[in-house]
Amino acid sequence: MQAILRISLRKILLALARTLLRNGMAYGEFDQVARKAFVDVAYRDFTPTGKKQTVSNVAILTGLNRKEVKKLAELDLGQGASDGRQYNRAIRVLGGWINDSRYLRKDGVPRDLEYDGSDSFSELVKFYSGDMPVAAMQKVLLNAGNIKFTDDGKVRLMSHAYLPSNDPVEKLTILGNDTSQLVETIDYNLTADEEALRFQRKASNPRVARASIPQIKQFLQRKGQAFLEEIDLYLSQHETDDDSATELSVSVFYHESSDENQEVEK
Repeated sequence: MQAILRISLRKILLALARTLLRNGMAYGEFDQVARKAFVDVAYRDFTPTGKKQTVSNVAILTGLNRKEVKKLAELDLGQGASDGRQYNRAIRVLGGWINDSRYLRKDGVPRDLEYDGSDSFSELVKFYSGDMPVAAMQKVLLNAGNIKFTDDGKVRLMSHAYLPSNDPVEKLTILGNDTSQLVETIDYNLTADEEALRFQRKASNPRVARASIPQIKQFLQRKGQAFLEEIDLYLSQHETDDDSATELSVSVFYHESSDENQEVEK
């Protein structure tokens, strides 16, 4: 079990280290964040049954000394600096535009919206983005290529998928959110009863012709986007405003093994 964990951890870190080094994070800072994560998880998820978690117990679990555990437990790494709210709000606005009948034509296609007024772009943003200002959401969607203004001043939906291509901060936020959700799902499935397992599957083929890759990417863009829009509509039909609400996510991603990655693994 420990050997498998080390191999799995190495694969995760090989992918992660590239991103960290490219964005200026040296090992010392990574080490501090890692130790902080061990301490936080020990406090949150490994409290003895019927007892209160203690510094001594966390020190035993993590292998850190008591002084360091106390220091790390009190350390603020600025978790609220970028928590993905802008990303989630943009997705909710696009989902509302695609699924809410108020913003659709009779044939079900998202219609061009007036900027203000009833069933307008401003109303859409206010309803689906929470307290994010309309001008701020407009800038986010314009920069991502999701919307444009028509000659008569209306707002047109150009792309259903929110891809923050011009915002490296948002991209790194997605790295944290989506990767943690995948790891949490796999971790949950390691111990869950068979009837309670969460869906997690992958289609893979090691002998795909390189000449076919552009065609495959186009296929995935069409099928993947259509699938996620169907999921988004289905989830929206089960929304609630009461305290029982919880967040559900379904992810689809394309991965292509590079020669460099394969050589590292060898």
